[in-house]
Amino acid sequence: MASAPQEDTDFAGLVERIVPLMAELFATLAAQNPLRMYFADIAGKTLFDIVGVLRDQGISQEAIAASLGLTINGFRARMKKLGELYRAPDPGASEPDDSPRTLLERVYAHIADRPDGESFARLEEAFAGLKTDTLKGLLHFLVVSGLLSVTGRGRTKTYAVVTRPGAGAAGYHDAVVLLYREGPLTLEQLAVRLARSEEQCREWLERLRATGRLAETTDEDGAPRYRATDYHIPMDTAEGYEAALWDHLAAVVRAICKKVRLGRPSAHLADLEGGLTFSFDLPEDHPLWAEVSPFLRRTRLQMEDWLARARELEPLHGQGRRWHKVTIYAGQTLQEVED
Repeated sequence: MASAPQEDTDFAGLVERIVPLMAELFATLAAQNPLRMYFADIAGKTLFDIVGVLRDQGISQEAIAASLGLTINGFRARMKKLGELYRAPDPGASEPDDSPRTLLERVYAHIADRPDGESFARLEEAFAGLKTDTLKGLLHFLVVSGLLSVTGRGRTKTYAVVTRPGAGAAGYHDAVVLLYREGPLTLEQLAVRLARSEEQCREWLERLRATGRLAETTDEDGAPRYRATDYHIPMDTAEGYEAALWDHLAAVVRAICKKVRLGRPSAHLADLEGGLTFSFDLPEDHPLWAEVSPFLRRTRLQMEDWLARARELEPLHGQGRRWHKVTIYAGQTLQEVED
């Protein structure tokens, strides 16, 4: 019996459904560091990154501009403006540019420079060109976000910075996971990708070398290139959350991209690449709940066991065998449903 003809995939419609999900993710992550929230810029940042990918694939500016419905001059002007906002900082700089960029950051920085806080009256003077309602809204947002405390009333209200651990810049774990997943990279490339100075990245490379997990090669120009040979964040470890989050999301996206590029959208039991998603509505007092709900724990323990056994195979490298890097991602979430 002949198989039914395969319908063309509506990728345009799929993109329209995916973009709001990614916007929600960006907003959720940004909310962990309210000073860096650029909700209005999500579309611009996405466009800037997409154009970068298309350029890397050799597509001309004229073709990209036409696909966006822009003239070539309009396209160049748009990219110039977006580039000023989102281009990575100069990796050769001794320190990254941490100067306040948004109005929210400038107000916060002004108060942070005053150990005893700042009154609303003085803030009005410092930001004389700002509407009072706007200033009040910014201060209210910073207070409810837990970044500022407030005492007093009216124009004598005093705002002070609340000390708390915030979302920092890229760190050691971010460097290691990037070198593991995308290495080998030069020192300059690593600094650009992490938006950190080369001096800081060099310290991380030395730290990684001391663990015996840094592999070094050279490119055609003789420049050193670095790769991490291993990367793992053990259970119950507080460090490396951001790196692990990026690693998980990158694994999901890359698996989807490879599946699509292979041109085999349907799933088969023989598949070695792809993903799967299932949802189960279960009552807590049913045996199936006790069987399904510990999936994440069981999977994590299984992965830890496989990882330990895979590390025992490392001495077999260099014996002419054919090796594959198998990347598995797993996730679980719970939602209450009405009976």
